[in-house]
Amino acid sequence: MHHVRPICARCSYWVEDHTAIPATAGHCHRYPPGIYLSPQNGAAIQKFPATDRNHWCGEWSGDDSRLMEGVRQSVVKGA
Repeated sequence: MHHVRPICARCSYWVEDHTAIPATAGHCHRYPPGIYLSPQNGAAIQKFPATDRNHWCGEWSGDDSRLMEGVRQSVVKGA
């Protein structure tokens, strides 16, 4: 059986970061941003997880209905 994993770039929750290096970076907006301490000054900051457009996540594993919905959204998003 051929396994298809929707990549971040085709996910409806992924937002490309046009200012990032490498140019393939983006952020996952599946869940609210996490709160982190800035390494520069220790201030609390909110950030969405950074991912590469070709990454994939466990949200797709073992659930064909989610997989098929992700594929459907990928097609709609790419149209």
